[in-house]
Amino acid sequence: MTKRIWSVLILGGILAFSIAAQDISPSARNPTTDGILGADEYSFNGTYSNMKLGVSLSADGKTLYLALEAPTTGWVALGLGARAMNGAFIVFGSVAKGKPIVSEQTGKGHGHRPNKENQLAASAVRETSGTTVLEIALPAATYATGNTMPILMSYSASDSFMLKHSVYASAELSIAK
Repeated sequence: MTKRIWSVLILGGILAFSIAAQDISPSARNPTTDGILGADEYSFNGTYSNMKLGVSLSADGKTLYLALEAPTTGWVALGLGARAMNGAFIVFGSVAKGKPIVSEQTGKGHGHRPNKENQLAASAVRETSGTTVLEIALPAATYATGNTMPILMSYSASDSFMLKHSVYASAELSIAK
């Protein structure tokens, strides 16, 4: 075979592996929502723009667990339900003056506003050694029902949720049925 054919086969294998590695399927073990992103705690783990993301779906498929770890002492945020901020359900977390704060927001244009309904079943935020971790659990029915699930991730050096993110990333994960 020529080098070109081998290159295509290798690239195809790498692509197939990366797509398969992004599946979220029900897991027998539920993560603990404690503000610590454990190494083997989530069934899916990925790194995006220097942020670590963990995602799991409960064994019965009813609860979605997410964690985001970022190199900041400011806020971190996870967004669901849209490929951009507008219309996304966004959860902000920070530790301000030693007090953990979690806020549910809805994206509006390039901004956001407080959510009228609380969707979280559990949440925790923890700041340690220059790193902030946000963990959330919520009903999966709204966000993990299709074939894919878009996720927005961001963080800021500030604890003020009104200040713009300094780093942003997005991912689209496959939902295994």
